[in-house]
Amino acid sequence: MKKRILYSLLGAFLLISCTSGNKQSAEGADSQEKKQETIAKPTPPKSEGPVRVLFVGNSHTEYFASFPLMLEALVKENGKQAEVVTLIEMGVSIDKNLSANKKKAKDLFAKTDKDGNYLDYIILQESTPVAVQDEDKYVENGKTIHTMAATNSPDVATYVYELMFPEDYDASDYKEYQTILTDNAIKVTKSLPNTGILRFATALGDAYQGKEGYSNKKDGKDVLRHTDNSRHMLNDAVFMNSIILYQTLFGETPKIPAQLPLATGTGDNDEISLMDVSKGVSNPEALQKIAAAYK
Repeated sequence: MKKRILYSLLGAFLLISCTSGNKQSAEGADSQEKKQETIAKPTPPKSEGPVRVLFVGNSHTEYFASFPLMLEALVKENGKQAEVVTLIEMGVSIDKNLSANKKKAKDLFAKTDKDGNYLDYIILQESTPVAVQDEDKYVENGKTIHTMAATNSPDVATYVYELMFPEDYDASDYKEYQTILTDNAIKVTKSLPNTGILRFATALGDAYQGKEGYSNKKDGKDVLRHTDNSRHMLNDAVFMNSIILYQTLFGETPKIPAQLPLATGTGDNDEISLMDVSKGVSNPEALQKIAAAYK
């Protein structure tokens, strides 16, 4: 299954490489050195009972490791009340995700809660090709999700997931493409009410730069992202960004349990399983310190 997904994504990323020499790419190059805009955090609705978090995305939300499963584990360890729900479809954009999950989406957005908001948070992850090449569709897909959710969750707080461009961090044109991804994520954030941004790619950049003594190499291999054409996050990256996600939602640094649901490998038959953090993550202490800057 994983191989099929990767091969289907390869064509999309090749398309990006062949067609991104357009005006948008030029604009991205011009803005490489500008400081990232500060985006205010959204205000979550007042909730009675568990905080409900919806993940909308594809394999960058759950693949080798899983943001929904990691959030559930951190919530449990820290004694919080939260319910995690998902709309995940491998290898597709948000609109195609909704098309593939029409009944599930309809049923989900029809649910109500006595506090007036069934959903408290939405984590919005677009496909990389759309996020790089089609900012109008990126914005439209975000508005579609918000409109559907607002029927029974009018005060929902949304966070846009900042994707990382699927190329080596040290590649000559990485900054150009990453600038486009980040700028487009900011545009989506500004287009939606009560919306913020999850600086996942920026935090990964800190890790690649070796902040807090972290090294992304182990036995000569990248331990942050898989070295395929999609660059899915591995355990180290999902661990760090899950801490950032928890901090963002709950306003505090989480206590890390001895075990977390982590990837057992990157093969077709490898699964997510509870694993000692000390064994599944190369340098959890350094990654926690990097994550602390994103409270």
